[in-house]
Amino acid sequence: MIARAKGISPATRSVLQKFVPFPAVCTANVLNVFLMRRQELKTGVEVYDKSLRVVGVSKVAAYDAIKDTALTRIVLPAPIYTIPPIIMATLERTSLFKRFPRSYLPVNASLGALIFALALPLAIGLFPQESTIPRHKLEKEIQDATTDELLYYNKGL
Repeated sequence: MIARAKGISPATRSVLQKFVPFPAVCTANVLNVFLMRRQELKTGVEVYDKSLRVVGVSKVAAYDAIKDTALTRIVLPAPIYTIPPIIMATLERTSLFKRFPRSYLPVNASLGALIFALALPLAIGLFPQESTIPRHKLEKEIQDATTDELLYYNKGL
């Protein structure tokens, strides 16, 4: 689609083509989360209080868990699929890459590994595995089972 786009300069087209994998990976990740965890929407996930006592099983918390996990799976690959193409597009214009075109692959791979090593812990830290949910958002039977205003559930990664 980008290769056949009219009105886009060849240089811009080349840069845009480097970003095509990102939305594809995000789409696959979100679809994978839904397909692997869709049963939780029917059965729910355990919700517990601050003393780790299970209060009940909630479909509302399951929906939030799947939604938050899907969001995590979009944010997680963002640096890996966006930063290296930007840096590599800049480096491609330097005399170093023009003189040593074979250096492109090792530099690109090293840059990808470095960004992955830095971005993965950051992305996982932004979205902890355990999530909270206010009691008033949950099903009536769970609201009646506890007086804690904030409950917890395992969101997953």
